[in-house]
Amino acid sequence: MNEEIFLIGNKEIEKKTLKPFDKTICDFFDSLSKNIFKDRNKIKETDILTFAFWLRKKNILEIKKKFDDDELKLPLGLIFHITPNNVPINFAYSLFFGLITGNTNIVKVPTKNYFQVNYICKTINELLKLNKFKILKRMINVIKYENKDEITKEISNTSNARIIWGGDQTIKKIKEISTPVKCIDITFPDRYSFSIINLDSLRKLNKENFFKVVKNFYIDNYTFDQNACNSSHLIFWYGKKKDIKLKEKFWIQLNKYLNKNVDYPDSVSTDKFNKICTDLIKFSNINYLKKYSKNLHVINLKKLIKRNDNQRGQWGYFYEFYSNDIDILAKIITEKYQTLSYYGFSANFFRDYLLKNKIKGVDRVVPLGRAMEMNYLWDGYNLLRTLTRIIDLK
Repeated sequence: MNEEIFLIGNKEIEKKTLKPFDKTICDFFDSLSKNIFKDRNKIKETDILTFAFWLRKKNILEIKKKFDDDELKLPLGLIFHITPNNVPINFAYSLFFGLITGNTNIVKVPTKNYFQVNYICKTINELLKLNKFKILKRMINVIKYENKDEITKEISNTSNARIIWGGDQTIKKIKEISTPVKCIDITFPDRYSFSIINLDSLRKLNKENFFKVVKNFYIDNYTFDQNACNSSHLIFWYGKKKDIKLKEKFWIQLNKYLNKNVDYPDSVSTDKFNKICTDLIKFSNINYLKKYSKNLHVINLKKLIKRNDNQRGQWGYFYEFYSNDIDILAKIITEKYQTLSYYGFSANFFRDYLLKNKIKGVDRVVPLGRAMEMNYLWDGYNLLRTLTRIIDLK
């Protein structure tokens, strides 16, 4: 690709703004949701349908309640979104937060030909033809180009905020590109996520509810093949030794479900073999490997190490550790940790845990099965407030 390609909009970009949660913007997203659902029988990609469900007017109004208060909040102006290569639907959520807060948006999407990107852009373009959404045509721009510094510099030079999703090195490189002095950089770098499962609670479940826990784990970790920053790598089994056999039951149930619902290529087995060889050389805390199928490999750990976030899986490659002392996690959690997904605890338990142990990391604590849910609170940012400026009005 020698130059930029606009999937939505064109090079003639102006900073058009509307008030946050303007009725036209809310109606636009509700219409986008409805149009996607009209095609639901044709769409295989579940992340598109999840996005459409999230866009419902009911949910937008719930988000608006979190935004409304006595403060006067106005848009920043132009938001430049640089979205990740490994989660194609991410660009749509990023655009939502930029537009719902009344800003003009330029969204850089992956150069890879993702169905999610093409379909959503096509659907948006159809809506923008309607007279009632004509004003939004100047506020939505989706661009695709190779990582050319000159294009990024040109857009950055007029941006009021940049939302940068990606690996640590990518973010560092982009932050070196100068911006106007008041431009805000909101960065979402490489993160590490994990799960905590209470064996005592698991033991009390009947067959049906046990399977629900397994399926929720599947949703969190196989939706994006364990590539998302909010997918788990470490599974911490908490409870009494008498219940430790339940973790084997859990993995067996998961593997049965995977064999019916996942069809990874044979090359995944080779990748996982290479991965375990590398792990054995690199790490001293590996106890043994349990291979259930090409869809599921589990590494049992002897102990947790300070840089446990270096132990990462993909395509269903997990690290597990058992202990009846949950406080040992506090010794390894760093700012790199993002999502803690759990089963068998209350949210208040973790509120107290994070406060008591003065945890430096963990920006999200969610029940198992909800790690993939997008929210206006992300990585410690309140995106609704960050993408607006608050007026001191007396």
